[in-house]
Amino acid sequence: MIAWREKFRAVLLHFLVTLAMAVAAAALIFVVWYPDPFQAMLGGTRFFVLITVCDLVLGPLTSLIIYNSKKTRRALIFDYTVVGIVQVAAFVYGVMSISNARPAYIAFVKDRFEVVIAEDLADKDLQDARAPYRTRPKWGPILIGTQRPTDREELNNLIFAAMEGKDLQNFPRYFVPYEQVAAAVKEIGKPMAALYKRHPEARRLIEDENIKAPDEQLRWLPIRGTRSFWTVLLDADTGELLGYIPVDPYET
Repeated sequence: MIAWREKFRAVLLHFLVTLAMAVAAAALIFVVWYPDPFQAMLGGTRFFVLITVCDLVLGPLTSLIIYNSKKTRRALIFDYTVVGIVQVAAFVYGVMSISNARPAYIAFVKDRFEVVIAEDLADKDLQDARAPYRTRPKWGPILIGTQRPTDREELNNLIFAAMEGKDLQNFPRYFVPYEQVAAAVKEIGKPMAALYKRHPEARRLIEDENIKAPDEQLRWLPIRGTRSFWTVLLDADTGELLGYIPVDPYET
């Protein structure tokens, strides 16, 4: 006779352990790696929900199948060790995949901002960079500027790299502190009237962001994520980033 009460107790315990793993991973992913609004901008939420739901369903479901109080202690330990290894390995693989796709830097490039993804920075290019840009940040994206090379050979190499899909933001040796480009950002920033003309809804989105500055104190520039463009809001006097809104300024 099947002892359903014992089976469901094992399922519940397995579910709670899996849930604790998911909560810890969620804190790491959405507080550290993908702070607001990058989970929406880059789509990290969908993949995390997928692996978490699979883990929360398939993991405890195995307990319903394999748990049997008539098994010896050794047999139960063996069964759960195998299940645990498989489940943890799959979960760690999913979390590491999300980690590789995390935003590492927010780079100002020429006339826009670019979200630089961790896996888009090659190890060799990181080694060629100056400190502190030789590593992929582990504790959230860092705001930086970029400086186009003046050497003709380097410029030609950069042009060829751009044809292969690698632009200035993919080469850490051209990274500089954001303070060095803040003046240029301030000059290039566009007035809010130009954004409102194309996207009247931007005014409401700015209010939702709780940005209190008047329109004449604000400027904007596009920011490109992995899926689409958003809009960065800037302080007109300092070039400081004030927030992001989900508006593609290139759309009409």
